[in-house]
Amino acid sequence: MRASTITGRRILAVSCLVPVAAFLVAACGSAGTGAAPTKTITVTTTPSSPAPAAPASSGTSQCTTADLRLTVGASNGAAGTIYYPLDFTNASSSACTMYGYPGVAFVSSPGGSQVGAAAGRSSTTPALVTLEPAATAHATLAVSDVLIGNNCVGHQVQVSWVQVYPPDQYSALFAPLSRQGCADQSLVTMHVNTVSAGREP
Repeated sequence: MRASTITGRRILAVSCLVPVAAFLVAACGSAGTGAAPTKTITVTTTPSSPAPAAPASSGTSQCTTADLRLTVGASNGAAGTIYYPLDFTNASSSACTMYGYPGVAFVSSPGGSQVGAAAGRSSTTPALVTLEPAATAHATLAVSDVLIGNNCVGHQVQVSWVQVYPPDQYSALFAPLSRQGCADQSLVTMHVNTVSAGREP
């Protein structure tokens, strides 16, 4: 009697444990499948004024800052605006290409602080320019004497240098340019057009 009683109790205990175990397995399984999977999100940002995409070239590499030398040509003016040719000469031993707008600003000295607002972009259509060794391309910088004289009262300063980033480059070229500028960074007093082949006519 004793043996059968013990055996009965064991069977009862096991039969009670089976549903509990099944319940625990089900609970763990449902928790595992309901959990949100881990996700990696990549965010890509773009500049507020992206450079125009260059057309495909025939294997010629883009001109880097190190390939180029910058000079400022003779100024000429009309109706309160003075125009300066920014001349880029290929100082390397290989042909290279330029496309788009340079980034231009007046600075206190080469590598020094920026003076006033950077040049805006004029509405010109870019074209791919191929520069052979020693060849020159140009972009024209237009500076408004009217805005500096009439709208920049109290912020006029003498500047002696211009800083120019060739298209799609992240290091700058510098050239002497002595004139009056505007230290008010909220007032855009100059614009630059796209790079064109040759020197300014």
